[in-house]
Amino acid sequence: MPPLRVNFGLWLPIVILAGFVLIAPQLTNHDPLKPNSGDELASSSDKYWLGTDYLGRDVFSRLMVGGQRTLSAAFIATGVAIAGGLLLGGVLIIAPAPIRWLLSILLDALLAFPSILTALVILTALEPSLWTLALALGIAAIPLYAQVAADALRATLTQPFIEGARSIGASRLYILRRHIIPTALPALAAFGSVIFSWSLIYQAALTFLGLGGDISQPDWGTMLAQGYRTIRETPLLVIAPGGMLMICVLLANWFADTIGKSPSR
Repeated sequence: MPPLRVNFGLWLPIVILAGFVLIAPQLTNHDPLKPNSGDELASSSDKYWLGTDYLGRDVFSRLMVGGQRTLSAAFIATGVAIAGGLLLGGVLIIAPAPIRWLLSILLDALLAFPSILTALVILTALEPSLWTLALALGIAAIPLYAQVAADALRATLTQPFIEGARSIGASRLYILRRHIIPTALPALAAFGSVIFSWSLIYQAALTFLGLGGDISQPDWGTMLAQGYRTIRETPLLVIAPGGMLMICVLLANWFADTIGKSPSR
């Protein structure tokens, strides 16, 4: 079986999001934390491209630096969910029957609770910050990803070509590398993109509520909360971070749709 076919168009959304995380702070033209007395709620101009907030801080600079923090936290949450989900999903496939039965009951119990509620419970036990929020969201998403990973791996193991490879004496490592991973990868990558979108949205929602730690540090959820105070006078303070969140979710969904339709064989 040939490996999963990849192309530039397929991975373009990930390149855009990762590239933004790396270069966003280099695009700033003002200190995102520095208030500018006398320039409060300034409109868009050559000096302030997207205007200023209620403290006179440059919105564009805060949007760039906040985007780096927001997307970095979403990537961390996604990585935690994927790593833990793959481990748990793999154990559900290869463990002895009694252990699989116990883990299935545990997984069903965890899935019965809303993931956001699980994240809030974890967050209360940790010191509030954007990074502990990312960790809490990642842990909360592990049961979701584990269920999808187990289903994808289980479906792959029942394919005729797996039995054919075993019948001709192929090693387990060869079957895993050459058959199981390429076949299951589209579903796993697509749902990983869904987890990324979920993490991004709920992270913004929780930081909007002030659960992301230091509110002086810019991130898109905090910017929405602060811009909401003056939405009538300066709607751009809400449109800018909200629009960036929408674009990032659309890019993640584009990747999920594209890789989900990509042939694995």
